[in-house]
Amino acid sequence: MSAEDRKYDRMAARLALIISRLFMGEQLSVQALSQEFMVSERTLRRDFRERLSCLALDYRQGAWSLSSVNEGVRTDRDILHFARVTSTDQLFPVLDSKLISVLTDKSIESPFIVWHEPPERKSTHPGSFWRITQAIVNRVLLDITTVGQHYRWFAPYRLVFFGSCWYLVGEHDHQIQVCVLSNISNVSLTQQKFLRRRSIDERLTDTDFINSLPHFQYVRNVLTGTPPSPSA
Repeated sequence: MSAEDRKYDRMAARLALIISRLFMGEQLSVQALSQEFMVSERTLRRDFRERLSCLALDYRQGAWSLSSVNEGVRTDRDILHFARVTSTDQLFPVLDSKLISVLTDKSIESPFIVWHEPPERKSTHPGSFWRITQAIVNRVLLDITTVGQHYRWFAPYRLVFFGSCWYLVGEHDHQIQVCVLSNISNVSLTQQKFLRRRSIDERLTDTDFINSLPHFQYVRNVLTGTPPSPSA
């Protein structure tokens, strides 16, 4: 192999690594890359401005990153994060880039069948699901109407899917409250923020608490002497 061929091989390998790291969401410093690849900063600036001109890139504070116009592009890291927060990763002995490439390859028939019970009653108000999600992320209090009950200033902590049903778990009147999502008829976001209590966050990681969700309201009614609400 000639010196010129080796030069182009090194350049191709360098560009491939840079592209993969850009799509992983990294911000790449020319100075740091110069030391890593043992090439001049001038060469790397040419990489970004000429050889990678087909990509929409942003340059801020000495670092290059993928432009916001590529925000819709999902990387393996995004998929792994989604799998972790939804506990989907627990279905597989290992979930890595190799398995993700199989799962997302539309050209092959999936080698897996994962059977979940669907929700007993699918919410007829998908907008409510999104508003609750927004409130959880932004820590905004809600006004919620359920079967026979109205909750003013409800602090939403999590939406939990368990036993073929979605539950909204939060705090109302300084106590943990659980609402069956399909029983919620109206949701309104307020302008009022709230602070999450650590004790409730810790309770939400308790397996026994999750298992109690279908019976939570019944036990609460028994303990408080509250008559049961009419069924939906």
